[in-house]
Amino acid sequence: MKFAKDILVVDFEGLAEPVQIGAVLLDKETLEEKDNFCTYVFADMKGDIRVKSGISQETLKGAPSQAEVGQMIFDKFGADILIGSWVANADMKNFEKIISAAGITPRTYDYHILDIWPAAYIHLLKQGYTGSISSEEIFQAFGAKPRGLHNALEDCRIAADVLRKIMKVESK
Repeated sequence: MKFAKDILVVDFEGLAEPVQIGAVLLDKETLEEKDNFCTYVFADMKGDIRVKSGISQETLKGAPSQAEVGQMIFDKFGADILIGSWVANADMKNFEKIISAAGITPRTYDYHILDIWPAAYIHLLKQGYTGSISSEEIFQAFGAKPRGLHNALEDCRIAADVLRKIMKVESK
């Protein structure tokens, strides 16, 4: 199976504001990783200690701004891609925020978004899965090791691996 465009799987860490972005570019035919990107994003965390990544305000000192990160993503990957993520609702809000901060209209990107979580969940249900809907449990059902602290690039790679496994089974 061949997708229409290469897929950029994105993930963000941070609750109120994105504090880290990871991105993995997947080949539209093989779904193998062609390129990747990861950076912290400067934000005032306002004492937000619920971040599951262990990222602190100290970690963000000297990190690029949202506008700088948005421009870096655009310069590195362009816009002739499909955007994918594990939970598109949350990630697309942050993606649009950093792209807009760079002065790039989000409409520059294809409005079709590949949300991997529902595809993974449905795939597992068809296999008789009775576990929870949590990302961690679903990742492990696909063979991923427990994550511990979250890292945006690692999460992108896990989501990409899940997508590859779904597509391999579905294409048989």
